[in-house]
Amino acid sequence: MNQTSNELSEPRKESFWARCDDRTPRDRRNLRWVMWIFFGWAVAFTTASQLTKRGVVTEGPLAWLLAALPFLFGAGVMLAYARYLRETDELQRLIQLQALALGWGGTFFVIGGYEVLERLGAPVGEFDDATMVMAVFYVLGTVLAWRRYR
Repeated sequence: MNQTSNELSEPRKESFWARCDDRTPRDRRNLRWVMWIFFGWAVAFTTASQLTKRGVVTEGPLAWLLAALPFLFGAGVMLAYARYLRETDELQRLIQLQALALGWGGTFFVIGGYEVLERLGAPVGEFDDATMVMAVFYVLGTVLAWRRYR
C-alpha cells in the first residue's frame, strides 16, 4: 500500500452510474440489448410514421415492410425485456414491476381522463402522445421504486 497522503485525503470520485448501478454484468448486458432493440423500434416507428404521413410510401410491398418493422422490433423488445426479468434478482424484478404498474396505470388514467377534456374542447390527442405518456410514467416509476429500495 504505497498511497500518498493526497490519495488518502481525497475522496474517491465515482460516476453516478458507479455509485447507483448495482446490477450484475449479466443484467447490464441484458438491459443493453433491451435498449438497443428499443432504439431500433423508435427509429422504425418514427420512419414508418413520417414516410406514410407525408405520403412518400403509401402502397405496395415497401409500405407493408415499413409497417411491419415496428412490430418486429416491438416483439424483439418484449422478448429481450422478458429475458432481463427472468434472469435478474427479486429486487430488480420488484422495481421493474412497480415501474410497469405506474407506466400502465398512469397512462390508462391520463388517456381516459383526457378523453373527457377533449369533449370539452381540448386539442385531440394522437396515439404518439399515449406512447410518450407511458414512457414518462414508466421512467418516473423506475426512479421512485429505485429510490424506495436504496
